[in-house]
Amino acid sequence: MDLDYLNISLLARLILAHLLADFVFQTGSMVSDRFENKWRSGWLYVHGLLAGMLAYVLSGAFGYAWLFAAYAALHILIDGFKSSRKDNLKWFVLDQVAHLFTILALWAVISGFTGALSIPEAILLPLAGAGLWILLVAYVVVIWPCGIIIGKFTGPWHSDKEGTEDAGLLNAGLWIGRLERFLILTFVLLDQYQAIGLLVAAKSIFRFTTDRRVSEYILIGTLLSFTAAVLVGIVTRWLLGLAL
Repeated sequence: MDLDYLNISLLARLILAHLLADFVFQTGSMVSDRFENKWRSGWLYVHGLLAGMLAYVLSGAFGYAWLFAAYAALHILIDGFKSSRKDNLKWFVLDQVAHLFTILALWAVISGFTGALSIPEAILLPLAGAGLWILLVAYVVVIWPCGIIIGKFTGPWHSDKEGTEDAGLLNAGLWIGRLERFLILTFVLLDQYQAIGLLVAAKSIFRFTTDRRVSEYILIGTLLSFTAAVLVGIVTRWLLGLAL
């Protein structure tokens, strides 16, 4: 079994654990509580412990419990620091970059101390499929983090178009964005770029409006959503080529 193959799998699982902790299992109310109460927020510590636990379980490196405890503590420190800053795109990106560096450090220590992962073969084999973990990371990224980044980027224009169109279904825009990025990523991975053009055409018809501000707001969000999904798809195909 190739060591590089296992290391790619390990890194993908650590990133997936972070994405699950930060975007899937962390609710908006938990984030709001952190920003309101900062270091006094109980959710700050629950979230950090969850991040460490998910990384520990998905990594399969059960001989490094102390290292994952340190990782959880660093996660709490990073999020605690962010909670005392503005909840905007700049600090969101810096927060994620800081988490990524801790993940890379964790990955380097686990794979570098032993030269190979000291995990029982029975545990290692089911976790060794790097391709599967890379795909899971890609889909989680386009569904959750990309949506948050797009929302924060277009936030300054939200008030400009507010009240200029009829109220739609609750959270419809959120789910439309998630589904379109899911489909686009799938099309890119299947090398079906022509299907993306059909999706663009279909959405432009259904989201037509005579209000210029609303149209521009929707167009910016749509193009950002499509671009993000295509880029994630291209990177994913490249990573799959390395892993397979």
